[in-house]
Amino acid sequence: MDNGFIYYKNNIYTKIVGVNEVKELYSINPYAVYKGEMFPASEERKNGKLLLDTTNTELAKKMGFERTDKYMYSKYVEWDEVEIIEERKPYSLD
Repeated sequence: MDNGFIYYKNNIYTKIVGVNEVKELYSINPYAVYKGEMFPASEERKNGKLLLDTTNTELAKKMGFERTDKYMYSKYVEWDEVEIIEERKPYSLD
């Protein structure tokens, strides 16, 4: 707050800055390593678990995922069952 941030909600603070004030920008994508395989991951706020997704049918069957769409399989897991990895890619405003 001393640096000009404003409370938004749920421990989230924001601040509007000029482009020339930013040294580096990244796109951050979370992944979860579950039983030796890497999956896109997102938190399910309703149950507090982690949602894993894949379009790989064979992997989904092997890991006990449920079909949730024509080509998508999903599974909820506990946080302590996975290792979270963040993929950081440089982001450009161009």
